[in-house]
Amino acid sequence: MPSIVTPRTRWLALVVLLAGALLPPIDFFIVNVALPSIQESLHTSPAETQLVISGYAAGYAVFLITGGRLGDLYGRRRLYIVGMAGFALANLLCGLAQTPIQLLAGRVALGITAALLQPQTLATMRALYTQERELARAMSLYGTTVGLAAAVGQFAGGALIAWNPMDWGWRAVFLLKLPFCVASTAAAWWLLPETSGSQRVKLDIGGAVLLSGALACVVLPLSLGRDQGWPAWVFVTLACAPVLVAAFLRFEAWLAARGGMPLVDLRLFAIPTFRRGVLVGMLFFFTTSFYFLFGIYQQMGRGVAPLWTGLTIVPYGIGLFLGPLATTHLVRLRPRLLSIGMGIQVTFYAIVGAMVWVGIDGWVLSAALFLAGFGQGIAFPRLFNTVLGDVPPHQGGLAAGILNSALQVGASISAASIGSLFFSVLAGGEGERAYAHAFAVAQWTLTGALALAALIAIPPRRLVTSP
Repeated sequence: MPSIVTPRTRWLALVVLLAGALLPPIDFFIVNVALPSIQESLHTSPAETQLVISGYAAGYAVFLITGGRLGDLYGRRRLYIVGMAGFALANLLCGLAQTPIQLLAGRVALGITAALLQPQTLATMRALYTQERELARAMSLYGTTVGLAAAVGQFAGGALIAWNPMDWGWRAVFLLKLPFCVASTAAAWWLLPETSGSQRVKLDIGGAVLLSGALACVVLPLSLGRDQGWPAWVFVTLACAPVLVAAFLRFEAWLAARGGMPLVDLRLFAIPTFRRGVLVGMLFFFTTSFYFLFGIYQQMGRGVAPLWTGLTIVPYGIGLFLGPLATTHLVRLRPRLLSIGMGIQVTFYAIVGAMVWVGIDGWVLSAALFLAGFGQGIAFPRLFNTVLGDVPPHQGGLAAGILNSALQVGASISAASIGSLFFSVLAGGEGERAYAHAFAVAQWTLTGALALAALIAIPPRRLVTSP
């Protein structure tokens, strides 16, 4: 561990942190196109196949806030190393799985270890880069990395299935990540400075249990309900969520009054930029449904092979990659970049839906996908700046955990609600036109949610004047 942080070691540490930002989203995207191969190999039921995705998202969302708090209390460097090592072991478990239950256990473990890893990345960046210009560059690189994950993950999943190295089949999407995880763990040991953990206090177990339970009561029924025909337990579980949230808030206030250290410092929500950014973030990640519905349209509607399905989404990933780079030096526009980027994304999301509706394909659709991704690439890093910019550095891990949890809850709600709308409109139809119609309706509904987020993201006039 470096004893003195210099400009050189700080940027080397950023490379390690970006590996922690890259691997969790890649794990989401890379599995999508491998699902048919997994179903054929392990003979998974449709519900078990869906759980390969939702199990990861549920473990990720439920434990993100706890993961951020653990980093604040016991050291972000330490939690990064533990999270990355655990992420490697969970990938190994998935790659060696012989039954659906083993694979699902590995996927949930992947989500939990990603929840330990991801908050440390953002919080450490916030602590290492105190200058606004340097922080903006770091966050732009973070957004670029996430864009790269979207492009690489979708393409790599199809490419690995087609390549089939060492006759591993779908297992390659898990096993080939192991060398990167091991290298990142070793690099973190040598390069990452410790930016927290000086306080030795006990974790707020009661708050962690109540909040994790509340998040689980939202994420799990929305992830599983459609596959099970929306049984009564789904609505009972959803009804428990507000009860647990109320109990959590009362418990945290009680603990703070007694001089303890609550899991969530509710004073964070008194910060306007944080409060607004968390709401925008939840709606922003409704984007999740676009990825898997566009893949379903391509593979099941148009009969496109997994490799080519991955290639069709590459323009979107390139846009995500270039968006942050194109706006790095636009200092005067920074307060407006979140709403500008989302405005571009909303416009071209609507256009993509219209193109699929009327049957336009080829380079014109690719151009629209690129511009939609470009808009998201502009907005995404600025979202984190908006949420974390006014948060005290010692609360950075907690704030990052709350935001990332909000993103994953938004993703789960989107996958359940927009996905259910898609299949309801499809109504068992077959052929390209039936899938195009269902995709367009779902896409326009998603666009409406993003439009609302873009309106909320418009900064107050008093903030626009700040550099």
